[in-house]
Amino acid sequence: MKKSTTDCFCALCRSPRKLRYSRRLTSSHLIQIFVLTLGIAAALYPWLSWKGVMGLPVVWGIFESIHKSLYRKDLKCPFCGFDPTWYKKDVKLARQRVEEFLKENPNSPVFKRTKTEDSAQKSSH
Repeated sequence: MKKSTTDCFCALCRSPRKLRYSRRLTSSHLIQIFVLTLGIAAALYPWLSWKGVMGLPVVWGIFESIHKSLYRKDLKCPFCGFDPTWYKKDVKLARQRVEEFLKENPNSPVFKRTKTEDSAQKSSH
């Protein structure tokens, strides 16, 4: 993955992960917010004069909410479906979502059984 900010492991399946988005806004994001606010203020200057600069909190809020949603989307493990944000909120719901993910993706590379495990189970039944 290009431009990963964090290298980590999934808490459930222990697969290596690279997160693209960070939890907080970086200094380059803040510069982008200020430039965008100045651009909007310049475009609206004939109608709002300098009051257009007061749009900074609005632009900042929109930018931060989009960034947080991308970060939360990036946190979910693509191999097992584990989402640490759901785990912090409700453990039972997080477990249910992982089970649903595994039912929808039975050929997940993390939980594939080996041939010896399959043959051992068949012989025990």
